[in-house]
Amino acid sequence: MPQISPLQRVLIAAAGRAAGRATCLFTLDNACAQVARSAHEPVMAQIRLAWWRDGLLAETALPQHRSPEMDALRALDGFAGMRPHLVAMVDGWEELILFDGADPDAMLSAYARGRGGGLFAAFDPASGGHGESAGRIWALWDLAGHLSDADLSAQAIALARDALCTPTCLPRMLAMMAAVARRDIARGMGAPADLTPGLYLRLLRAQLFRR
Repeated sequence: MPQISPLQRVLIAAAGRAAGRATCLFTLDNACAQVARSAHEPVMAQIRLAWWRDGLLAETALPQHRSPEMDALRALDGFAGMRPHLVAMVDGWEELILFDGADPDAMLSAYARGRGGGLFAAFDPASGGHGESAGRIWALWDLAGHLSDADLSAQAIALARDALCTPTCLPRMLAMMAAVARRDIARGMGAPADLTPGLYLRLLRAQLFRR
């Protein structure tokens, strides 16, 4: 299971009493990202993602779907309401894995809506549409900074720039994620590969001023 990254640790620390929920969401996101990175055969990657999807959708935790990470997700307060958003995260990653080169904008939109919109909505269902919009921009920003395909990265940035918004009333952690993504996208940049000093300072600024 992928470890929580230094960037995610900063965000989790800002989540306060919701730190456990944030940790579970990033753990799921990291697991799907690992599947995407090692997706030499799309069918096998789909099978691995299906394990997460089926475990999240199951009404009771069956033995074949048990793991410490899955158990932690299912034990979250309000899991039933979060379930569709968690499944959307998995579906978003599947869109990226199955991309065949045709219609990249459609793939990127579906990926961002699922991964980013799902994560933001699962963390804070009350954020509604503006939270999901911010989540989509964050997902495109993060993806653009980690793609080896320069053209696809540029398309992700362009798509996010077209959808730029300034969300309000987001919880501190989501506001930080939205702020750093929005600033970089406006400058035509994706996420840095690691937690750089500059990104850390921008996160601190976003934590203090929510912008």
